[in-house]
Amino acid sequence: MEPKVIKQEELLIAGVSGDGNKTGEVWQQFIELEKKIGIKNKLSDNGYEVRIYNGDGCTCHVGVAVSDCDIDSAFTVLKLPASTYAAFEVYVARGYDSANEAMDQWVEANKDKYGERKLNGCHYVVEYYGERFKGDSEDSVVEIWIPVEEIT
Repeated sequence: MEPKVIKQEELLIAGVSGDGNKTGEVWQQFIELEKKIGIKNKLSDNGYEVRIYNGDGCTCHVGVAVSDCDIDSAFTVLKLPASTYAAFEVYVARGYDSANEAMDQWVEANKDKYGERKLNGCHYVVEYYGERFKGDSEDSVVEIWIPVEEIT
């Protein structure tokens, strides 16, 4: 599994945060809030799940990209800095775990070229639910972005 190396500008993700072991519940909370309140400045309907690893735990922030921080107080905004990412394609029907080992192997094999970038001192990854995400269908794809920085 060879990732694409992509560059992203700063991202503002308006959404909700919760326990990384209960992502389904966190997504449901976000979906209900968005239906009820709406997000007027969202850039698209594409979804983001940012998993932040702090010690033994994991927090996830789910939501959509917005143009600025002017949002209803029911939501929080997570700011991701402009970054380079190793973007891996994961076929949902095969399960997310199917790609974890390959991603770990790529990170290890490329540790002389890329270091992992952290967010406030914590490891993190971004799951991007773009146009190719079609739920549980056989051809549904989620991109998992690992933040990296080139070692010079």
